[in-house]
Amino acid sequence: MRGIFVDTGAWYALKCKADPYHKKVREFFRTMGKGTVCFTSDYVADEAITLVRLRLKNHRVAAQLAEELFGERAARLIFVSPEHHRRALEIFKKYADQDFSYTDCTSFAIMEALGIQEALAFDSHFTFEKLGFCQVGME
Repeated sequence: MRGIFVDTGAWYALKCKADPYHKKVREFFRTMGKGTVCFTSDYVADEAITLVRLRLKNHRVAAQLAEELFGERAARLIFVSPEHHRRALEIFKKYADQDFSYTDCTSFAIMEALGIQEALAFDSHFTFEKLGFCQVGME
């Protein structure tokens, strides 16, 4: 099984036709192999739903995304646990020189815990060498 963590920007791009990554994200989901499983977190879901609601000013599309994510139709939803928080805080403190959000750090903690190295993400934090992750879907 190939696990891929899907970050906020990818969920937003999927719902926003004007987003520069919209076509890439749609193509990625359309062509990913059957052995590929997408994961995301409740924190990322919250960010993505809120972003869609505020930027697109479209409650219906935001609610649809919420149903897809919390119904686990789009990805396996991982809830941030106390263990994830402990690891996220370690990452957050260790890399104080980086501009990681705390949500990014919870995503990194989940990726580490699940052994996921690839992320469908459009911010450079997921390519920070010391964490050992890489971006997919940018080709």
